[in-house]
Order: sequence, then C-alpha cells, then structure tokens
Amino acid sequence: MNFNHQLLTGIVTIAVATWNPIALALSPAEVDAVAWQVSVLISPNLTQQGDAFLIEGEKTGSGVIVAREGNSYYVLTALHVVWKRGGFHAIAMPDGQVYYVDASENSPDIIPLGHPSGELGQTIAGLDLALLRVQSDRTYPLARTAPNPLQEGTPVFVNGWPNPDDLRQKIRDRQLVEGAIAEVTPASDDGGYRLLYSNPTRSGMSGGGIFNTNGELIGIHGRGRGVENNCSTPEVNAHNSCGMYIGEFLADSRVQSLQLSLNRNPIDPGMIQYGLTYTSQIDRINGSPVARSTPTPVIPPTLTPETPQPSPPPVAEFPTPSPEAIASAQTIYYVDPNQGTNAATAGITPENPFRSISYALQGARPGTVIYLAPGLYSARETFPLKLNPGVILIGNESQQGEGVIIRGGGIASTRTAGRQNYTLFAGNNSQILGVTLTNPHSNGTGIWIEDTTTAVIRNNTLMDNPREGILIGGTATPILEKNRFVNNGGNGISIIQQGAGEIRNNDFTNNGIGVAIAGMATPSIVDNHIRSNRNGIVVTASATPTLQGNILENNQNYGILTLGLAQSPLAENNLFRNNGISSQLTARIQDWGLDIPPRTVTSTVFGCVEYEGGLATFAYTGNGSIPLPFLNWNHTAAESGLNRCRLVTSSLNKIVALTGQDLSTMALSTGRIHNNNAVCLVDQSGGICQDSNLLFYLGGEEQRNPGEGLAPLLPFPWETTGNPAQQVETGAFIPLKDFAQRLKPESGLWFTD
Repeated sequence: MNFNHQLLTGIVTIAVATWNPIALALSPAEVDAVAWQVSVLISPNLTQQGDAFLIEGEKTGSGVIVAREGNSYYVLTALHVVWKRGGFHAIAMPDGQVYYVDASENSPDIIPLGHPSGELGQTIAGLDLALLRVQSDRTYPLARTAPNPLQEGTPVFVNGWPNPDDLRQKIRDRQLVEGAIAEVTPASDDGGYRLLYSNPTRSGMSGGGIFNTNGELIGIHGRGRGVENNCSTPEVNAHNSCGMYIGEFLADSRVQSLQLSLNRNPIDPGMIQYGLTYTSQIDRINGSPVARSTPTPVIPPTLTPETPQPSPPPVAEFPTPSPEAIASAQTIYYVDPNQGTNAATAGITPENPFRSISYALQGARPGTVIYLAPGLYSARETFPLKLNPGVILIGNESQQGEGVIIRGGGIASTRTAGRQNYTLFAGNNSQILGVTLTNPHSNGTGIWIEDTTTAVIRNNTLMDNPREGILIGGTATPILEKNRFVNNGGNGISIIQQGAGEIRNNDFTNNGIGVAIAGMATPSIVDNHIRSNRNGIVVTASATPTLQGNILENNQNYGILTLGLAQSPLAENNLFRNNGISSQLTARIQDWGLDIPPRTVTSTVFGCVEYEGGLATFAYTGNGSIPLPFLNWNHTAAESGLNRCRLVTSSLNKIVALTGQDLSTMALSTGRIHNNNAVCLVDQSGGICQDSNLLFYLGGEEQRNPGEGLAPLLPFPWETTGNPAQQVETGAFIPLKDFAQRLKPESGLWFTD
C-alpha cells in the first residue's frame, strides 16, 4: 500500500479510548484502514478464486461497496470503467475473493446511471456512474455515504489501483492519495462531474472512492488531471482531477427506485482497528504484498474491538490436518524449505520439518501425507519429483498454491513419450493439492500423469510452463479440478493416447491452447472457464471428448477447433463468447490439397471452409499447425462466393506446389492479364501477374479500382496488424511473410503425428 502525502499537514490524529462513534478527523493511515475494507478492483481478466491474476496489457478500474440486499452487494464505480459489453467484469473483493458480473447487453447486474451522448458518443448524458450487482454469501462492510457540505480547501483522499505505465507489468499497487478540494461546480452536462481536487490520480483509479477525513465516502473519482478532462476551465483542469459528488448519486431516481439499504452510520472505531491490524488481500494484485502464509482474515459481520493476540512462535504455518486425514494417514511429514533439516530425526513435527520434498519422498509410502510450508522448493530438490502411489502432497489449497512454489524440472523416461522433461510425476492414487508449479526448461511440462487410475490434482496453479501445465497419457483417468492454468506456452493440459478422466471447474487463461486432446483420448471436460488463450480447445486425431457447461470466451482464434479424423466433440450447454475467428470449427484438413499435382510437395495446403455462416479459404502448414482463414469470401454473393472460393483454393494449392516456394516468400498482387485486372499469387521479390499464377479476375467496380479489390479479402487475423496492402505502380501488393509466421506449428501440438 502506498500513501501519497501532499497537503494534510495539520490534520489531528486522535487516540481512541472508548468505542463511541468517531467524530474527529482521522489520520491518513486510519482513513486507509477504512478505505481498503470497502474498496474493490475491477478487471475483465481476474481468476475465479484466491490470488487475482491480471492479463498482460489489460487496464483495470476501481470501485466501492455501498449497499447490500441479501446476498447481493452493490458496487459503485465510474460508468466508463464498465463500458465494455460482452463477456464479464471480474470484481476482486477486499478479502481477495473474485466474483463475476455479467457484462452482456441489458445485463441485470449492471445499472448505468448515464449513457453515451453526442454524435460519436464522446460525452455522457447523466452521471458517469454505474452500480454492479455482485453475488456473495460472505460478509463485507459498506462504505458510509455522507452527502456533507463541500468547501474549497477541504482535505480529501482518493483510493484506487493505478495502472502501470507499461501494461506488460501485471502488478497493481493500491494507492490512497491525498489532496484537497480545489473547486465545487454545478453538475456538468458531461457525466455529472462536480468535484475538482488536487489529488494526483492516475489511470486505473477511475471508479475509486473519494473519502473525507472522517473516512466517509463523499464521491467517486472519474478523470485525472489535464486540460481535456472537461470538468472546469482549462486552467483548473490542468492541475486537478475530478469526480462526482455522492449527493448526485443518492438523489438519482434510478438509485432511489432500488430502495437500497445504504450505510448511514458513523464510522465504527472497531472497523478502524481491524483495518490497521490486517492488510487488504487485494493490495498488489499478482504480487506479494501480504504474507499469504498467514490465514486470510475473513472480514467480520460486525466490526467490534478485538483483543490483541500474542505473536505466534517462529514456526512455519502448515495446513491443519483434519481428524479424518490424521486417522487415514499412515505417516505425516512436514517440509519447510526455509527452516527444515534433511535428517532422519526430522519431518515428523511442524517444529522440526524436513528441508526438501525430495528427502520426504524417499520414505513416502501409500498413505503418506506431506505438508508443505510456504516457500520456494527448487535449489535443494532433485527433479523430477516422483510421487509414489497413494502419496498426498498438500500446500496452500485454500488459495490455489499461493506462496507454495515448486520450480524446476528434470529428464526421465516415460512409458508414453520416451524421455521427457517434467517437474512432478503423479503416481497411482496420489494427490497434489495447493501448490504453484513451474518448469522453466524450454520443453518443460509441469505434472506428468500416465497409466494412473484415480490421481487427484486440485486447487493448484500451473503457470509459465513452456510446453504444458499437465500431461495426461497412456490410460490415465485422473481428476483435475479447481486448478489455474496461466501463461503456459503450449497448453494448459495435454491429453494424448487413451487418456481420459474428469477435468472440471478449472480456469485456463493466456495459454497457447487451453486444452489439447489427441490420440483416442476420451476425457470429460465440465464447467471450466477457458478464456483469453490463443485457442480454447483443440481436438485432433481420433479423440472423442465430452464437453459440458464450459465457458469459452475471448480466445484469439477458436473456442473449439476439431482437426484430422476427430469427430466434433459431444458438447452440451457450453457458452461461447467473443472468440476471434470461430466459436466452433471443424476443419477436415485431410481432404485439403487433393488437387495438388502428382509428385509435387508443398508446405502449405488450402481448403474452402464454410463456418458460422461465413465462407473462407483457409491455410494450413501441416502437423502442429492451426488452420487460419487466408481469403474471406463473405463479401461475395452466396453462389458466386462458394464457386470462387473453390476455384481460388484449387489454384492456390497448384501454384504453391508447382513453384515449390514457401508462402513466406510470396505475395498477393493485383495486375493486368489479357487486358483485365486480376489477383495473383506472385514471388515477393518481384514477380508479376501472369497466367501461371492467376487466382481470379476482378469484376465491376474492382476493374476500375483494383486496389479496392483486395481489401474485402482480408480476414480477421490480418486486421489486427492494420491493412497490410501496399500500393505499387501495378496495383496493390500484400507480402505474406507475416501471415506465414502465424501458420507455424503450435508448440502445444508437439505430440501430433
């Protein structure tokens, strides 16, 4: 948590000797103690549980909890923070728990208090405010809303999570910044802005609370300093941020119609004491601000004074074994990488633990439970670690492995794929619960499972593995549930050969492929959230998975892609949203290139594919490649479009095969053949249109303006880098090097034949 002290040099700090309501000004630390308990972070990309994870490049916003009705909490934020429609908004509550709010059009969980105005929607009619309805059975405090009289010079605090200047950085540090009211104006026509204040706010703090020196919510921040903030005169705007007064919110007819139970009670000193004792569990998203080895404080239903507890003895905090676990375990070992000792006399008690997992595994037999203290398990470990049958490894299961980090890898022989580099092998009936696992090696896999029947992998985080988080091979049928798969270069999970089992309630984010399924695998994929990967699920070979109740959204290419001889998976009640090319595509690539001349070899084949009401020529470069749309025919009339798609696709296959060139050395070009403008596939280094490389003639208006003839052909993946067409003397020219680069094999499909 960062304080930014600027103006409050004369504020009186009081010592609370009784439990009467606060009537005097609080110190900045005391205001912060109140603010963190009622503030939330808002993002389109946070994980479902525990530690919150931000996607590289994403901006975030802030909000304040202002009301509760049953299990429905109401979060007040700036409307422009939740402007996006489609998908969801994720809300990280003060205790670190993450909830999702439906962001579809007309969502009942988003209540806007304004709407776009102006020809381009550049202004906001009404208030730049919105209420989010968040469902939770936990208890959180509510901000005290105080429509107090406002005067220039009054000290105020703004709370929120600023975005870093470099959005590749995923850490967010909460800040409470100090300042004073510079001007109070009538509510503006653009968003209802009324308060201007000297606090140095930044992007990401929009929607955060403006608090007075009593810790009361008096407004919502919305715009930073700058002459363009449109809140007052340019001179005032240049040096002041601006926000909306809470009184305007309380008087809004839509808010009054909800009849919300707002908090009008004075700040309870017990709340201040609690906030000073504990730290916000979402301070520093994706960082390490809090010693997560300490139990996450549950924000109490009523904030009453607590008797200070004595400091715990310097012993690592292990998970507490349940009576059932103690009764069923034949042996219990404890491991602490910071304070343990690898000795025969150690490991039996938390006070005298082993130092490494490797040492504990030497004596682990079926029924052994190994408890891991927080820390990094790496330098003293011998990788790969191998869990014998029936061994249970337990770290921080309640927070999906937060702080219990296993990092490393080693080469060992496997029955299913020869020598491989992996971190941990799960034996038959073993369990891995609550660890964060990373294999840093270039072809590294996190957990390897083969020929096991009931291995359980639950509440872990598999992240930054270059190949896959977990591989299931042979005839393995494990249960994988409530795990996070984040930033794995190949796949979150690979399932090969006759692998099966249950994959349920996991979260896959920012992987190459969320789940890749090959061979004759038959897994059950149920109730997972698969989002913001390059591809959601890829099914190849003869695999026949069952998919039910999954959410597949915001994946760059496909929600589900089926290749080879695989049948379209049995899919029920799955939700698809905002997948880049197609939510579900079946590409029969084995039928592509049948028109290639005999005795010719080509690295790229093309197919004409109808998908989701669209029509395109797709390109594919062989094993491990993901087919992508190359030319789009949706702009052409249905009959002529299909005919042109088939003819051009056939011509592409023949030209590439006969020239023997790689697509990366070629280009699309317009030129004249037989006195007509045409589109051709030419050598990038200077080829020209001629009969041997003709794809099709342009017609109608295209003849008069051939450069316009290429623009409608460019499908989705090209548009992400802008229009690649270059104007030359002979017409338009599009090098294919960048597109060919996108067709390179996915590292996650290393096992395809």
